[in-house]
Amino acid sequence: MANKQTANVLRLTESGLLVAMGIILDTFFKFQAPWAYGGSITLFSMLPLVIIAYKYGVVWGCVSGLAHGMITMFISGGGSPGLAAMIQENGAAVFTGILILDYALAFAVIGIAGFAVRFTKSTSSALAWGSVIGLAGRFACHFLSGFLLFGSYADWFFGEVSWGGWFMETFSGAALSAVYSFIYNGLYMIPEMILTAVGALIVGRLLEKQLQKNRTNVISDEK
Repeated sequence: MANKQTANVLRLTESGLLVAMGIILDTFFKFQAPWAYGGSITLFSMLPLVIIAYKYGVVWGCVSGLAHGMITMFISGGGSPGLAAMIQENGAAVFTGILILDYALAFAVIGIAGFAVRFTKSTSSALAWGSVIGLAGRFACHFLSGFLLFGSYADWFFGEVSWGGWFMETFSGAALSAVYSFIYNGLYMIPEMILTAVGALIVGRLLEKQLQKNRTNVISDEK
């Protein structure tokens, strides 16, 4: 019983520190890519969440991701114009959609990175593939948000970029909104995914033994 309680305390403490690390990286170590029209690319801010999912499984990883997303939302809204202005600008319904898709689900879904251990026993490979799986899930949430909540911006977006004419001639309506959301979110999410996977490979090789300590996300033949 004591050993189980100790393991739970270690899991909670380690996860809290990793979530805090991810938030710090997400807040202070990010940049606007010159090729992107929104969003930002961070310096491995999603990797701590991938590590949590790798060590403690999908459910715990999703809970940790949800905590990260909610804290990030309040930090983002803490400055000007703040959450109240965000609600006023977008309306309560759209703001609720943003809250659910761009913060709650988008970060909680990183927890599915824990499924990667089913495909490979290598720590570095599991972390790298977990990064791809988890961030693909996050990209899907941002895509849905862009399509459902901001699809009306598609005409404006393709009218602003020099290469947008072909898309406006080829697509229209919902199809144009879907293409807009895919491109808009992909321009920052795909580099974020690649960067996180590369960082995961490096961390997995350098800290393999440390990452196995107190790990509970194991498949039967590893036990």
